[in-house]
Amino acid sequence: MTLIDILSKISYTLFPIFLAYFIFVILFYFLLALVGFIEGMRNMRQSKEEDYPLVYMSTTVVPVSIIIPAHNEEEWIADSVSAAVALNYPKFEVIIIDDGSTDKTFEILYRMLDLKPVDMPYLKHYKDGHVRGIYKSIKHPHVTVIHKFSGVKKAGALNAGLNIAKHDYICSIDADTVLEPDALLKVMAYVEKDPEKIIGIGCYFSLANGLKIKNGRVVEKTCSYNPILAYQNIEYIRSFIGSRIGWSRYNAMPIVAGGFAVWRRDILYKLGGFSAEFTCEDIEFTFRAHDYAVQNKDKGYKINVLPYHVGWTEGPDSIVSLISQRERWQRVTNETIWRYKYMICNPRFGAFAFLTLPYFVIYEVLGVFFEMSSIGLFAIGWAAGVVDKVAFLIFLALMILSQTFISLISIFSFVRSHRLFNLPYVCYMVLLSFVEFIIYRPIISVAKVVGTYRYFNKIKSHDTYVRTKRNGN
Repeated sequence: MTLIDILSKISYTLFPIFLAYFIFVILFYFLLALVGFIEGMRNMRQSKEEDYPLVYMSTTVVPVSIIIPAHNEEEWIADSVSAAVALNYPKFEVIIIDDGSTDKTFEILYRMLDLKPVDMPYLKHYKDGHVRGIYKSIKHPHVTVIHKFSGVKKAGALNAGLNIAKHDYICSIDADTVLEPDALLKVMAYVEKDPEKIIGIGCYFSLANGLKIKNGRVVEKTCSYNPILAYQNIEYIRSFIGSRIGWSRYNAMPIVAGGFAVWRRDILYKLGGFSAEFTCEDIEFTFRAHDYAVQNKDKGYKINVLPYHVGWTEGPDSIVSLISQRERWQRVTNETIWRYKYMICNPRFGAFAFLTLPYFVIYEVLGVFFEMSSIGLFAIGWAAGVVDKVAFLIFLALMILSQTFISLISIFSFVRSHRLFNLPYVCYMVLLSFVEFIIYRPIISVAKVVGTYRYFNKIKSHDTYVRTKRNGN
């Protein structure tokens, strides 16, 4: 048998497999985007009917502890804390953890908050590392700063905050996240409708790169036209509007992202807080919470995502920094799927087992290898003359147009309910969607391959990407 015969046989054997894979992904995304669109519009209508001033004035409003872990965040910490301290919410505290910063993060906090050391009870319920000192703000009595040594990843910093948190709900945000004034009010108004069942809430946030920000407030929405950043905005829209809201409809949400996450404190306590055994903490804890919810099925616990825009966060603005971030995301995805593999297609876990996890395994874990091997095989077959050129081009067009189609549905849904981006920027994202598979997708594929390689080499470091200096917002 000649090489041509072998290639021809391989091509014809694998073609149905690759075709089935892409049909599965297209149908999955389309149906979930449709569900997400309907669910998102329903939630937005409910939000418009909500009497938020009445919620604000209510004597039964649920108090919240906001935890902000920070490691070398001198560029963003002032705006992040300023936004959190000034939230339009009646009862909350802010706990900032300086996690062994080697830059001016703690100096900035000390100066802007007018800190003084305090001697207060500190019970180590969770694994947090070594705390150096605890400080209270003279300017803002509801603000506390924990100064600790680094060494237990972001999970350790979050756990340190949990050790002194006073309130029944915990809101964790990243130190480069600038919250919208009504962010907490909208989310907690939703929680108050069913506090016995809602144990976790996530929301949508977009990129802060390029915005004009002053004292923790966005004063001008000058979004960056850097394509790396614009593609991340498309990705966030597609993820939150196109899939996560759909998952939430069936109580099958796989991740409450750490950029903004609200959890009930008693659940955090029962599950032992956040784990530093994984590359990142957010997706693993969400899986663990689902496991706990199934063990206590009679309680009807829910983990939801809401279509509210709650804030802005910094994103990587170069190819190298993007790969650094996404390979870390790939590692923790692989770690978590392997750790909780017993959930896959397990009837006890309902939609999470049959809707969310098959997608994660097929697309998030194995998808990059399906895509790269299918393109590579067809390209080799084309060069060898065993694959029809028209068939190859049709197959490639299917891959490109399917992703474009899902992106356009998500963008359309998003702009109908949110007024975050001006018309030129929306048009820019639409145009970029048509070439995403050619320009952006290969970068993400490389990151996934690198992340998978590092996963098999048991690397679990929480590496941070190199950031660009802000231009004096």
